[in-house]
This record gives sequence, C-alpha cells and structure tokens, in this order.
Amino acid sequence: MGLPVLPGLNHLFPAAQLSILAVPRVAPLYAGQPGVAEVISYPAGQKKWRTLWGLRGKFDLALALPNSLESALGLWLTRSPHRLGYAANGRSSCLTTALKSRRRLKGLHQVFYYVGLLEGLAPVTHFFPPSLQVSAAEGAAGKELLISAGLNPGRPWVGLAPGAAYGPAKRWPAERFAAVGELLRKEFQAGLVLLGGPGDQEAAAEVQHRGQGPFLNLAGKTTLRQALAVLSHLKVLITNDSGLMHVATALGVPVVAIFGSTDPWATGPFTHRATIIHHHLPCSPCLERTCSVGYPCLAGITVAEVAAAARTWLEEKG
Repeated sequence: MGLPVLPGLNHLFPAAQLSILAVPRVAPLYAGQPGVAEVISYPAGQKKWRTLWGLRGKFDLALALPNSLESALGLWLTRSPHRLGYAANGRSSCLTTALKSRRRLKGLHQVFYYVGLLEGLAPVTHFFPPSLQVSAAEGAAGKELLISAGLNPGRPWVGLAPGAAYGPAKRWPAERFAAVGELLRKEFQAGLVLLGGPGDQEAAAEVQHRGQGPFLNLAGKTTLRQALAVLSHLKVLITNDSGLMHVATALGVPVVAIFGSTDPWATGPFTHRATIIHHHLPCSPCLERTCSVGYPCLAGITVAEVAAAARTWLEEKG
C-alpha cells in the first residue's frame, strides 16, 4: 500500500536515487521497481541497529512510512539531514519534519495515508496507483512451474490464499475455501493453486486435505519473487485480507477479497478489479485478532457468494 510513494518521490525529485530499507520478508517486492537504485534488507534485533548506524551520512532525505517509534529512531540513526514522518507515538524528536495532518486523512484508504507524507515536501499533483513489476524471465519461470506441476495451460488458473498473519479473525474457514475450489474445478475445469508464506502452510494443508480433487500447494514453498510470478498468471485470486491480496492487485490480477474483522474501506484491495465480500455487523470493523462470539462476520459468508464472485472474473473476456 506504500508503493505509490516511490513514483511520487520520483516525480518530485527526478534525479534522485531511491533506497528502500525493508525487512527480509518483503524486501524482494521492490526488485525492479522504477527509480529504485537499491534495496537494503536489514535483520531483526541488534543487527538491525548496527546496519542502520552503518548507513549514517548516506541519505539526504529519509521517510518513515510506518508510524512506529522504532521506524523513526532507525532514520535518526542514519543521521539523514531531513527525516520525514507523521507525528505519532512520541517520535517527533527523531524527525526533522513531523507531520500533524494524519487525522484529517482518517476514513481514507491507507494508500492515501502514505501518499499524504509527500505533502510534507510539496503539494501532491500526481497520483500513481500501486504497481509491481515481474520480469519476462520471472513470468516465464512462473508459468513453467505451474505447467510442470500438471496444470492445464488451456484452462483458467485460480489462486486460493487461505492464510492471514493477523489472526483467525481474518481467516475464512479452510473447508469453505476447499468447497469453492471444488465448484470452480467442476464448472471451469480450473487449475487450483494454494499460495502463502511459511506461516500459511497449516491453513493451506487443511484446504488441501478437505478438497476432493488435486490442489497445487505452493504455500511456503516459493520465494516471494516466485509467488509474484505465479500470481501474474492467475485468472483470479480468492483471498483473505492479506499481503498476497495487495500483491495481486498491484500486479493487476483480479481478486475476490474476504473481509472479517478488518475494514475494507481502509485496507481493501486498491483496484477496480476486485470483488470485496464483507458482511457489515454492528460490531464491525472490530479490528480484533480473535473473536469471543464465534466470528459471525466470517461465518455468514457463504461458499455460494464467494463462488459467484469468482465466476464473474472467470467469465471475463480477454
């Protein structure tokens, strides 16, 4: 969701070279992004602080996208002369420009919240939606991976992302993912691909166990770049509110996004090529990780309505 900040910076400073500081699990996303000169992956713990200290004097301007004190402290360690971020969590002393405008952005999508940081530099006159790049070589390798695993290239490929790192309040039941997959296999002869990171392997395995036919289970078995390449070949991704949902939309892949405790208006897929399924209840969005009353927001979402949403994208021409 922070991707639009990068072309926004390129637009403001065409001669600038951008460096991305990112944790290892997401750093590969930025490979090949226009205007990005380097991606610096830093580890957790004390090594992270040593890495940041080693970057002192390297940057003219540094932006903290997260609102954490830790992120602002990290920029302070780099000794960048200009350090920009929102005033939050007692971190203003670590920033040279602490924006106090974040409350006026309440109710807007998180994408606009991040782009709002650029207002600390100049008026934002151009907006660039989230976009990710997959090279031709990566795309070809992703297609070959799917075909070599037995998926028919003449039939649509459907992705299923049943995990969500936040907690069970964001995870639609695995048996329903399996049931949707079975319906789409029978109706469209679709090839079914399970996707996710190492933390999603249990959820993916349960979907595979409950399914009647074969699923290609790639959860936790690919690199992030390989997952992007696979995603780029899908006709549709059926997903919980997760990182893969945002990755798919940034690749231009249609998504059916299932929302439970979180707010689709704030963190939903930022694209017109999405169907959001969310049953608004008096208690939603609660933003909780778990639920003491049985997850009614998720339990009310049926296999039939998710399958109908996916069917719309599978029937799309072109």
